[in-house]
Amino acid sequence: MRSKLERSLIVLPALTVVMAAAMTSAAAAAPLSDRSSVAGEAGTSVGDPAPTACDNPVRTWYEIAGSSPAIHMKWPGTSFKDGPGGTMVVKVETGGKLKIEGTAGFETEVSGVVAAAKAKVDVTLGVEVSITVGHEYRHDISRNKYGHTVYGAWGRKVTWRKYTTSADRCGKRLVRTATFTIPGKEGVGWRYWETSS
Repeated sequence: MRSKLERSLIVLPALTVVMAAAMTSAAAAAPLSDRSSVAGEAGTSVGDPAPTACDNPVRTWYEIAGSSPAIHMKWPGTSFKDGPGGTMVVKVETGGKLKIEGTAGFETEVSGVVAAAKAKVDVTLGVEVSITVGHEYRHDISRNKYGHTVYGAWGRKVTWRKYTTSADRCGKRLVRTATFTIPGKEGVGWRYWETSS
């Protein structure tokens, strides 16, 4: 027959097992808010929403917001007027580079804007076109009219915007916007028109 001391020692472990099982089932049955606080005690918070995170690459780029129809960019020293009537004969006397025109201070933006304009507007657009000496032009002027002509390159006036990735890397941030007039490499020549005076 067991002594009182031996019986006490057997009862204690059994009680410990029953109490541990009761605590586990209570935690499992607890509502989510209660479980969050229980889990929080262990160092993790189940109820807190995860912060929004975007992983867009950090970059800078240009977009073309609009462009004009073809416009003629004048080469200096080639504006002529003659008449009334008769025949106009003109010639390019000086050569050089007809370059992109735009707002001062944006010279560092040229290559990026031209690349975007070539992709979206016209593949012949470029930073500059060569003007060579000797291009002669002859045109008959209508009776009682005055003939006008100018040499240059046809190009496009484009409105551009520069963007960079936003600080949270989820969107974009506008850095600046301006306009450039960009010459076309395949549109060099004379422009002619007539007036009454």
